[in-house]
Amino acid sequence: MNLILLNFFLITVFLLTSCSSSNSIRLKGSSDSKKDDFSNVEIVKEIEGASIVHIDQKQRIVTIRSNKVLNKGYYITISSLSEKESSVLKLYDASYESLFIADILEGSPKINDSIAQATKERSKELDQNYTEADID
Repeated sequence: MNLILLNFFLITVFLLTSCSSSNSIRLKGSSDSKKDDFSNVEIVKEIEGASIVHIDQKQRIVTIRSNKVLNKGYYITISSLSEKESSVLKLYDASYESLFIADILEGSPKINDSIAQATKERSKELDQNYTEADID
């Protein structure tokens, strides 16, 4: 009986581990990587009329509605309550009229969070940390 329970437990752990793995964005290996603290970063150039309208946590993507055309690149979400950075997104060319799709790279965006384009310095830093997805 104990052997059956042990096998069941191991199979369950294996399935849960393999199902939660992702192939979307891979972090480049570096010896000096450190975790950023988003709560201390001030944002100045918020894009008016742009906000998050849908979040898919399983696929780590968001849908953004914007009155203005958004170019592909890195964007930062701003919490409506604290006016601080809450996550980093990478926008691609996938859009439909005023809706845009972006990958969630860091943090946890919320519905109605505002959007700001990342500075050139921050974009360079993010380019060093993230690569395009490799399809296996």
